[in-house]
Amino acid sequence: MEIIIRQAELTDTAAVKMLWQFYQYHQSVFDLEDVDSNGRFDIDDEYLDCVVRGEEDSIAYLIVVSNQIAGFATVEPTEIAGKEMPELADIFILPKYRKQGVAKCVVQRLMLTVGNQWHVSVYLEDSLALTFWKNLFLNLNVARVDKIEPAETEGFHEFVITNY
Repeated sequence: MEIIIRQAELTDTAAVKMLWQFYQYHQSVFDLEDVDSNGRFDIDDEYLDCVVRGEEDSIAYLIVVSNQIAGFATVEPTEIAGKEMPELADIFILPKYRKQGVAKCVVQRLMLTVGNQWHVSVYLEDSLALTFWKNLFLNLNVARVDKIEPAETEGFHEFVITNY
């Protein structure tokens, strides 16, 4: 299984926006967001356009497995615990590609190759994501993982991962 993580390009804009709809569908259990009269979640299309065009500090990545789009990830700068660091702000893998090591590969390639410290946050109620991250933390080759207590963002578990 070949996994490619590449920065989204202008031709990927529609795919990123559709994947974001799926992501919002998943997140709606936690943020209680409703769809609009067209059956779509309210996403900031202009912001996503700017991200893909490179006009924002965020970077959107497409995750491609065996030549098929399998998800996306976004990285953006943040300040946590008084330090500036990148945040793996969003990661979404389509259900077909879950439990195959795709998300772990994305985390390893993005977080363990760039920067010394990274921020990750997980909704308090998202027990599946929290379990994923806790298991992953045990298997990542990193110096340490610190849970921010109390969390700086209400409604989330927050972690700082320090690479070697």
